[in-house]
Amino acid sequence: MNKQTVLVPNGYHGHTVLMCSDPVEAWADGTVKLRCAVPGKEYLIRWIGRDQLAALLEDQRHEIQG
Repeated sequence: MNKQTVLVPNGYHGHTVLMCSDPVEAWADGTVKLRCAVPGKEYLIRWIGRDQLAALLEDQRHEIQG
């Protein structure tokens, strides 16, 4: 399993939540289910489009590299 994480908008009040970037489930329409990476909150999930996930990963990769 991929250990990479990504900050994803949680859909409420503009907050973000740290999610595992390796999808738990994927649908044919390109929607993927991510699991929360915060210890004790692994029960939380977030559905997101595969293209949105790829864009977030790319943006955050550039932020880390500076």
